[in-house]
Amino acid sequence: MKKIKDNEKKFSVITLGCSKNTVDSELLIASLMDRGYEHVENILESNYVIVNTCGFIKPAINQSLQTIKDVIQTLKDNGKDSKVIVSGCLVSRYKNKLINQLKEVDAFYDTNSFLSIPNDIENIENGKRIVKMSGYTPDYSAKLSKFVSTGYFSYVKIGEGCNHTCSFCAIPLIRGKYKSRPIEDIVQEVKKLVSIGIKEIILVSQDTSFYGYDLYGKLCLDKLLNSICSIDGDFWIRMLYLYPTTLTKQTLEVIKENTKIVKYVDIPLQHVSARVLKAMRRPGNKDFYKNLLEKIRNTINDVVIRSTFIVGHPMEEEEDFLELVDFLNEVKIERAGFFKYYREKNTFSYNLKQVNFKTKQRRYKIITSIQDKILKEWSEKQIGKVFKTLIYEEDENYFIGRAYFDAPEVDSTIKVIKDQKSRRKIKLGNFYNIKIKEFKEYDFYGEYIS
Repeated sequence: MKKIKDNEKKFSVITLGCSKNTVDSELLIASLMDRGYEHVENILESNYVIVNTCGFIKPAINQSLQTIKDVIQTLKDNGKDSKVIVSGCLVSRYKNKLINQLKEVDAFYDTNSFLSIPNDIENIENGKRIVKMSGYTPDYSAKLSKFVSTGYFSYVKIGEGCNHTCSFCAIPLIRGKYKSRPIEDIVQEVKKLVSIGIKEIILVSQDTSFYGYDLYGKLCLDKLLNSICSIDGDFWIRMLYLYPTTLTKQTLEVIKENTKIVKYVDIPLQHVSARVLKAMRRPGNKDFYKNLLEKIRNTINDVVIRSTFIVGHPMEEEEDFLELVDFLNEVKIERAGFFKYYREKNTFSYNLKQVNFKTKQRRYKIITSIQDKILKEWSEKQIGKVFKTLIYEEDENYFIGRAYFDAPEVDSTIKVIKDQKSRRKIKLGNFYNIKIKEFKEYDFYGEYIS
């Protein structure tokens, strides 16, 4: 068997999809680096190119397939014989198709087996085509020994999988039932991240507010938050993907009372029409969600709410869509994202009566236009206010940061003018008081306040 030389141990990882995939890639990168492999960004410098795919909806599937094909073609055009490895959600959903369709790919790993890659590298190098769909027990502390920073924030996965059966979603098919990580494991990871300079801990899972039920017999997100808040250090905590019916009063109280937790509640609602929600296999209705948002706002001062909604889901009639429009105009969610429904095989919604593309497109344009006005109205009210801001990046003219109401990769940024004072005082990776001066094209512009 051919042994891999030290100068042939370079690898690249291309990550597609959500923040949960980002965590998986970080674990894989750390595991390979612990084995003596060198992580490089340029695939033309790599001996192994790993594409960690998304398979959630059709655009993500198409992007994943195109990325794999682009990698293969780029390597071929440049005379490189690097090994191509595909992992992640796309493999979990479409293994058999991919094996036949992508003959140039050297190995396939699903979401339950990708950490086997370091053990299999030599076999892959020696020409064995590997297809692996077996389970593993992830060691989340592994990424800490060779941590790859994403700009002074880090996603921390607190659970895997999902117990819900939303009719439009393939995640339970891909990642299985919900499995929480023990509190002590998460706390250990956060302690290490804070010790190496991470300033924003972002807790993620498919259903973050369901945390702990499988391990402890009750919802324990509040207990987890209190444990993390007890860690020494100057950092803040953000949570993504809270579920409407598992977000407890106790969790809201913990968010309210702890200064380390940003007053930002990300709670995907998906719709408000009872008929559409029933078709989605989700709970609630317009009044239920209005009361929920009111409860959140009454509990947490200055809270900013983020949500996502789907337009054009099967069974959505015009009156259902208008009900959603009325809801948005009334409750004025500060941060909201919208998706056009995509018909996914092996999901319950696939067999329901579909809404035609033109109708979906029209509704999408209407709803995003309404939200743009809501966002602009709220954003302009922030002008003149001073916010604690995490500065994480810079360009020639600005320092770039985020306040508590800005989650990375989905929300706005604050661009801080580089003047004599800010150049002298601001260092990347720290919190500063920034006064908002202007809102323009989804971003804030501000100045440093000593």
